[in-house]
Amino acid sequence: MGITRRKLLIGGAVIAAAGGAGILTPMLTREGRLVPGKPRYGFVEGTVGSLPDKADAVVVGAGILGIMTAISLVERGLSVVVVEKGSIAGEQSSRFYGQAITYKMPDETFLLHHLGKQRWREMNAKVGADTSYRTQGRVEVPLDEEDLESVRKWIKAKSSDTGSDIPLKTRIIEGEDLKQRLHGASSSWTIAGFEEDSGSFDAEIAAFVISEYAKKIGVRIYTNCAARGIETQGGKISDVITEKGAIRTSRVVLAGGAWSRLFMQNLNVEVPTLPAYQSQQIISGSPDAPSGNVALPGNIYFRKQADGTYATSPRVIVAPVVKESFIYGYKYLPLMALPDFPVHISLNRQLFDTLMQPTHWELNEISPFENNRDMTAVADVPELESSLEKLKAEFPAFKDSKVIDRWSGAMSIAPDENPIISQVKEYPGLVLNTATGWGMTESPISSELTVSLLLGENPIIEPKPFSLYRF
Repeated sequence: MGITRRKLLIGGAVIAAAGGAGILTPMLTREGRLVPGKPRYGFVEGTVGSLPDKADAVVVGAGILGIMTAISLVERGLSVVVVEKGSIAGEQSSRFYGQAITYKMPDETFLLHHLGKQRWREMNAKVGADTSYRTQGRVEVPLDEEDLESVRKWIKAKSSDTGSDIPLKTRIIEGEDLKQRLHGASSSWTIAGFEEDSGSFDAEIAAFVISEYAKKIGVRIYTNCAARGIETQGGKISDVITEKGAIRTSRVVLAGGAWSRLFMQNLNVEVPTLPAYQSQQIISGSPDAPSGNVALPGNIYFRKQADGTYATSPRVIVAPVVKESFIYGYKYLPLMALPDFPVHISLNRQLFDTLMQPTHWELNEISPFENNRDMTAVADVPELESSLEKLKAEFPAFKDSKVIDRWSGAMSIAPDENPIISQVKEYPGLVLNTATGWGMTESPISSELTVSLLLGENPIIEPKPFSLYRF
């Protein structure tokens, strides 16, 4: 989709208005660009050998959404091939924050998370290995009285009806109970929400263990094998064309994460998403620090990992200005105004790159995916430093903690923050599973929903809120 002069003016006005409203920080001083990278920690070797001539289903993308979807398809007896432009879990799936929560989740995504936690609690037994997932209670102190009241109403509503036979295990805590869970805090916190059955998994482990299990049960995963596009016959999908050859199939799942929009642009189908980057870090732990998962006003977030280290992340999103920002960036203004969701707009080379990026190519040509194997966002170090200083001031037990690793996760988000899990009407046999900032949490259920849409089964949850055509 091109940019007309009118769209350019509207988009520029939106960005300027947001800056004038005080939402945006200085745009030119913020990170928010993609650079070549690799899986952050682990490595899973792809399938050796040449591509098969055919498969019952082809999944594009070997992140957690693609791998989980492939597992669900194999469990139904289908032969499945996954094609990946770079490495398994080479981008966001080795850079997530690692909490599985339902706290304050809206109705549309609540069951994705609520049922997802249940599936993850069963995952170690299913795969016969430690995925790092564990139940880990989470404390979140409300921002103010209005936030507290909304939490009370949410707990009351969900306690009476979760939409499943799994009860809600979230409650309000105060007094000694809260003090014990936040022991060593400098502030005198008086009340908080507590999600007893929230979960935690570590980015160094989870996606790689799941990928090894997928290979074990018969999923074939071809790395450094970009899907250039699809071909059709009689109005239906007939082949997936990759850089290493064609695979005949009638069923395709696109789980390309931040690259899904570009893949679909070559098919003349618009997927309205914009990039969003969140910086995170791992620090050394302390025996005197609180365990569990904690979120406090002042942008203090931390989560204890399986090995005793701590993951911590400011809940700050860096949103680079890209070509599509001028086309539908205005739809994101409500998200940018949320009090607990600061957004920093970054103006950097990525705008130029997206303006120059081809959106259409022939299937016998090198695609943009072959020039962007494993890409990662640059960490926002000043924001991480500021966040760590706040954490140490609030919990002196962390005063000697050292930074072990820093990174930024690259997501692609829809205007309403809901994922896109949808059939594509223009291409029968193609289903999208993409556009989420909660891929690890949602993957067990989003993959089941994806497969039900692909195979014409009754869906595990209502798919309408995730339709591509809701926009």
